[in-house]
Amino acid sequence: SRNGHPMAGVPIRRGTAYINQLLKKGFKVAVCQQVEDPKKAQGLVKRDVIRIVTPGTVIDESVLDAGTNNYLASVYSPVGGGRIGLSFVDLSTGEFTCTVVESEAACIGEIERRDPTEILLQADSKDGLAALFPERAITELPAEAFEAVPCEELGVDEAALQAAGAILKYVETTQKAAQAQIRPLRPYVISDHVDLDPFTVSSLELVRPIRDGQERGTLLHVLNRTSTSMGRRRLRRLILAPLTDRSTIEGRLDAVGSLVGLSLVRQELRDRIKDVHDLERLIGRLGAGRTRPHDLSLLLKSFGTIPSIARGIDEGVPDGLPEELDRIRGALLDPDVEELCTRYACMLVDQPPVDPRDGGMIRDGYNAELDRLREETRTHRAALTTLEADEREKTEIPSLKVGYNRVFGYYIEVTKPHLDKVPERYRRRQTLANAERFVTDALRGLEEKIALGEERAVALEIELFDEAIDAIRGRIPEVQSVSDALAELDVFLGLADTAHRNRYVRPSFTVDHSLSIRAGRHPVVEQVEEFVPNDLELPEGRDLVILTGPNMAGKSVFLRQAALICLMAQIGSFVPAAEARLPIVDRVFARVGASDMLVAGVSTFMMEMLEVAAILGRATAKSLIILDEMGRGTSTFDGVSIAWAVAEELARKTRAKTLFATHYQELTGLADEIPNVVNLHVAVKEMGRDVVFLHRVEAGTAAGSYGVHVARLAGLPDHVTEAAERILDELLAEAPLSNLGPRQIAERLPLFGSADHPVLMKLRGLDPDRMTPLEALQMLSKLKSELD
Repeated sequence: SRNGHPMAGVPIRRGTAYINQLLKKGFKVAVCQQVEDPKKAQGLVKRDVIRIVTPGTVIDESVLDAGTNNYLASVYSPVGGGRIGLSFVDLSTGEFTCTVVESEAACIGEIERRDPTEILLQADSKDGLAALFPERAITELPAEAFEAVPCEELGVDEAALQAAGAILKYVETTQKAAQAQIRPLRPYVISDHVDLDPFTVSSLELVRPIRDGQERGTLLHVLNRTSTSMGRRRLRRLILAPLTDRSTIEGRLDAVGSLVGLSLVRQELRDRIKDVHDLERLIGRLGAGRTRPHDLSLLLKSFGTIPSIARGIDEGVPDGLPEELDRIRGALLDPDVEELCTRYACMLVDQPPVDPRDGGMIRDGYNAELDRLREETRTHRAALTTLEADEREKTEIPSLKVGYNRVFGYYIEVTKPHLDKVPERYRRRQTLANAERFVTDALRGLEEKIALGEERAVALEIELFDEAIDAIRGRIPEVQSVSDALAELDVFLGLADTAHRNRYVRPSFTVDHSLSIRAGRHPVVEQVEEFVPNDLELPEGRDLVILTGPNMAGKSVFLRQAALICLMAQIGSFVPAAEARLPIVDRVFARVGASDMLVAGVSTFMMEMLEVAAILGRATAKSLIILDEMGRGTSTFDGVSIAWAVAEELARKTRAKTLFATHYQELTGLADEIPNVVNLHVAVKEMGRDVVFLHRVEAGTAAGSYGVHVARLAGLPDHVTEAAERILDELLAEAPLSNLGPRQIAERLPLFGSADHPVLMKLRGLDPDRMTPLEALQMLSKLKSELD
C-alpha cells in the first residue's frame, strides 16, 4: 500500500524494489512473463511463471548485500534420531556445501554461523526443528524431496546428501531453469574449523557489534582492507570459520608474510584488483540465465585485468613465491579464460544498453555482416534527408519536415498555413492543433527498409550476444576458479596491509598447548583510544587465570583480546602483539556480558547458566574459554559457590586454557588449592579518594573492587557516594564471606543439598545430549517446582 491505499500494480522498472519488500515480509513472489513472440501468437499471448523468488534464492545485486553471502539452508533430521544433515547453497555465487552435526546445539551453531535467509525443513518434522530457528524464514518440503544426491567422495554421511538433495529439488522447482553456476557439492567436516557458538560470535563482536549499528567496532571492520566484494565475503567466512589444521594456517601466514614488507607491490596489486568486478555474482547471474549486456561488459573488462594481476604477483614478490601465492598465480593464468578474453574483448561498446533488444550493444568492426546492415540503414536514413529537401522543393512548402515517432513511424509534417499546397499523393496520417502529418509511398518504402535493416541488425546482435554468453557459460567452472583465486589474493593483500599499518606480528604455534602473548593488544579498541599492551603467560601446567580488578579497569578487554589474538592467528592473520606463541585451539567459548532472552521468558541468570552448561559439556583440553563476571545475576552466596564450582571443574577436569574474570575475591583462593590456577589482577593507583586505572595486568589479586569510586566517576551525587562508603565499611566489618575459607564456601553452600535428594537423582538419570533445548527448559522448570 501507499499512503494507506492498496495497490495492485507497480512499474516494471521498480519491480525489484517491490519484490524485495515482499520478501522482507516473508512472502514468496511468482514472476510471470510472456513466453512467446506477440507477432507470432494466435489469440492471447501465452504467459507463464518463469521463476519464484524466495529469500534464499535471490540473485539480484540490488537486493543482496555485496559483502555477505545469501545462503539457502536445508536441514535433514533422520526419523528415529541420528546425526543431522546440513546443506547450504548460495545461488548468487554458486557455493554448494554439506556436512553433518551430532546434536541440535551444533546444528544451531552452524546455522547461526552461515546465517541463511531461508531454511528448508521436512514437513513432518517442522514443528520440532522450526522451534530451533524462531527468527528465520522456514519452508517445509515433503519427505520425498529429501532424496540423497550422488557424491563421488567416500564417507559422506547420507543425511548430508539428503539435505543437499532437498536444496537441488527446491531450486529446480522455484527457478524453472538449470542453474549452471551451482558448483559440485563440497562436503566439509565441522572439526576442520574452530567451533564458535552464537554466544561467542556475539560476545567477541566478530562480524556484528553487540549493539545494533554500523559494522565499526567489529573484528571484520578492522581486518577488512579488501578491494572487492568477493574478497570481503571470503574474509567474513574466514573470520567465522578459523582453521584447525596447522599446515593450512601456516600456508596462509606464509602468503601474508611475503606481502607485509612489500608496500609498493601491495598497493599496485590492490589497485589492479579494484578493476575486477564481482565475478562470483556475475557468474551467478550468467548461470541462472539472467545476464544483461552490462553484466557481460563487466565480465569482459574483468577478464582483461587478470593477466596483469598474475604478472604483478610474479614480478613483485622476490625470492620465490610461497605455495599459496604460486597456486593463485597459476589459477589466474587459466588458458580458457584468457581465450574468452581474447575472443570477446572488443565485442561490446563502452556503455551497452540495458536490454539486448534495444540494439547498439555490439561495437562497430566486430562483425562484418552487422557492419553491412548498419551501413545500409545509415544509407536509408540519409535518403530521408534527401527526400525532405526534394519534397520542399517540389511542394514549395518551406516549413515541410520529415519526422518520426514510435506510434505512427515516419511522417511528413506540414503547418496549417501551407495545407493548400499539399499534393494529392500525400495521405493524411495525423491531425495536430497547428499542423497535419502525411505519408507517401516513397516515405513508406524508406521506412520499411530502415525497419527491416534495424530488425535484422538487432537480431544479429542478440545472436552474437547469446553466442558469447553460451561460450562463457560453458567455461563457468574455470571462471569460478579464477574468481576464487582473486578473492583469496584480495584477502591476503588486505591482511598484509592491515598487519603493516597496525604493527602486527606473525604468530607461531606450540605443540604442548602452552600460550604466551607478549605486549598483546585488542585489535578493535586500539583503533579508537590509546591502548596499554599486556602480557599473558600460560605455560604447560598453567591452565586457568582468575582475573580480579575494578569495573572499567579493562578486565573484559583483556579477556577478549586474548581470544581474538588466538582466532586471528588461526584465520591466517598476523596478530596485535610484540610476540605470540599460541596453541591450536579446537573451540573458543566467550561468556562475556549477559545474553538478552528476557522476551523469551528466560532470565539473565538462567541464560548464563545455560551457556555455562554448554561450555562444560563441550569444552576440551584444547579449547579456549573466557568467562566474565559469572554468577553475578543471583545472590552473593549462590554466585560465589557456582563460580567456584565451575572454575574448579574447568581447572581440575577440563584443563582448557581459561580466563575467568570476577569480582569475587574469594575465588583467588583456588590458586592455593589447584596448581594449574594463577591469579592476575588489573592494577590501579589510589590518589586520596580518587582512583587511576592503569589498565596494566599484573600477578596477584586486586585490593578491592572500587565500585564506589566508579560510581563517583559516573557522576553520582557526593552525598550518595559518601553514604555508600559508610554502608560498605559496615558490611566489610561483618565480612560474612571473608570469614569462610574457599573450601568451606563450596561445602556450606551445596547446590542441591543431600546426595539422595530426589531432584538430584532425576538429574543423574537425564541425558542432555538427547534433549532439545525446549525439553531441557521444561524439565528444568519441573525440577524447580519439585524443589519449591
